[in-house]
Amino acid sequence: MNVPHRPDRALLTLAASAVLLFAGPLRADISGHVYVMGTDPPEPIAGATVHIRADGGASNAITAADGSFTITDDPLLPVDIAASIPYSRSAAVNYVMGGINTFNGALNADIFLEVLPTGDVPGHVPASADNCGSCHESVFPQWQGSNHAGTARNEWVMDLYSGDGTPGGGAGYVFRDTHAAGETGFCSACHAPMAEVLAPGTTYLDEVTEQGALEGVNCVTCHQMDSVNEANLNALHLLGKATYRFPAGKFSPDSYVWGPLNDVTFDGMRPSHSTLHKSSLLCASCHQYNRPDNGVAGQHTYTEWLASSFAVPGPGYRTCQDCHMPPSTAPGALCVFVPEDRPGEQRRRHIFIGSTPDMLQDNLALTASAVEIAPGRIRVDASVNNFGAGHNFPTGISIRNAMLVLTATWNGQPLAQVAGPTIPFWGSDDVAGDQPGDLAGQAGKGFAKVLEGRIDGAGPTVRPVLFIDAEAVQTNTTIPSGGTDNTSVEFQLPPGTPPGAIVQIEARLLYRRAFRALQVTKGWTQSAHGGPIEIEVANRQLQVVSQGAQGTLEVPALGRAGLLVLALALAAAGIATVARRR
Repeated sequence: MNVPHRPDRALLTLAASAVLLFAGPLRADISGHVYVMGTDPPEPIAGATVHIRADGGASNAITAADGSFTITDDPLLPVDIAASIPYSRSAAVNYVMGGINTFNGALNADIFLEVLPTGDVPGHVPASADNCGSCHESVFPQWQGSNHAGTARNEWVMDLYSGDGTPGGGAGYVFRDTHAAGETGFCSACHAPMAEVLAPGTTYLDEVTEQGALEGVNCVTCHQMDSVNEANLNALHLLGKATYRFPAGKFSPDSYVWGPLNDVTFDGMRPSHSTLHKSSLLCASCHQYNRPDNGVAGQHTYTEWLASSFAVPGPGYRTCQDCHMPPSTAPGALCVFVPEDRPGEQRRRHIFIGSTPDMLQDNLALTASAVEIAPGRIRVDASVNNFGAGHNFPTGISIRNAMLVLTATWNGQPLAQVAGPTIPFWGSDDVAGDQPGDLAGQAGKGFAKVLEGRIDGAGPTVRPVLFIDAEAVQTNTTIPSGGTDNTSVEFQLPPGTPPGAIVQIEARLLYRRAFRALQVTKGWTQSAHGGPIEIEVANRQLQVVSQGAQGTLEVPALGRAGLLVLALALAAAGIATVARRR
């Protein structure tokens, strides 16, 4: 096999500098061919994209049938150019990206692309994220601090799975205690996917031991995933939807990676250009699924996005990555061994922003108004607008929930609700009596997808349940992207309330990361990542001056002049009435 000789970068730079110094600036195109590496004679590659590395495609050229290309940009100094063909799992041949260092006016800037091996290393154990962190020093700490890191040992998940995530985790529902031996619950498919990759659906989450698998959703989880089958969208990740590659080539299988950039040419990796990694479909691998054995809806965040305006091509198009992996705020390098600055748009922050207070408050709006519709009867109208999220509110796993809480008080005493909806049962815990935080039955509305079913298929129907026990969706009151929920309730002042009573109105939008009963039973006081369980997204306060519960109007005291004006007005009204009767 003939491996092409790559010119030494230092010699090219020296030669180009000499041309600039002694001959003046050379203004000419860069041309060459893209060939298959190791072919003799060289086999051309048609349809490859070629451009100056890190320019975002500004100099894009597409190779012709003979593999030729011409870049019309005229750089003053030597540059790296890269060539790529988008990866497709169904393609007969795929290529690793490649490139060379060249200069303005070069006529033989030929690039040779390595063929991606078609076979995989049997029984390969995926690498730890530590391997990636040694080079990707800016991205690695971002991932370490994200919710994706350590999902295999998420305290809440372990409390629900094996009861040992927190000191009180064994209370209430525990999957391993309530299900037959041999049932894994499929939790590892998304929470420890690198433990599942060789035998999907067979791993008990509390028995995962490999370092890479214990890292949860680590670098390999995304960057060695090579496809997501949209035709089988509601499958559960590795159980029929997502696939991985660990190619058996002349390099380590860990060096073969997939990513959204089409110009990564560092020799220490074998990168393939993946259009999947710039699309929301990548996230659907874990954030879209039904219960495998009966098809009841589990998590449908991806199809919620598909139904939103954000999925429509045009100026408003936004992917999951656009919101949850925002661009870096400044240029910088991707890797310590390739110290070139790339713009922030090419350096996505791997922080995976979720339901933080700022994220919720920036994407949801609460408006409220109040009016007295009859003496002593106050109507409150409130609207919750999901204007900014590209999916329903709330979304994700079914324990997420939100509530609109409406209250009216006079002299510090709550008014009785006489019309309108109330917060569902799941707004309170299961402990007898009312405790702080119990909101069920209060004026307002609840927003959640409530699943119901029998635990392990036996006993009474329970609600809410986790997806693995779900036999039906009892209710789904989540607010679609771009949607507005309107709620009206009415309150009544007590009899005898005098005119001029000032009624205080409060409207609150609350988000809870878990149903109230679940958090109280398990003793959770903060989220598994140390954040708040409950977030007040918005608060609106209003006042209404009432006519009083008896409907009487208070007549203000009048002086002598005022009484004279009133008498004249009454006399005029009387004269007019008599005239009409005649």
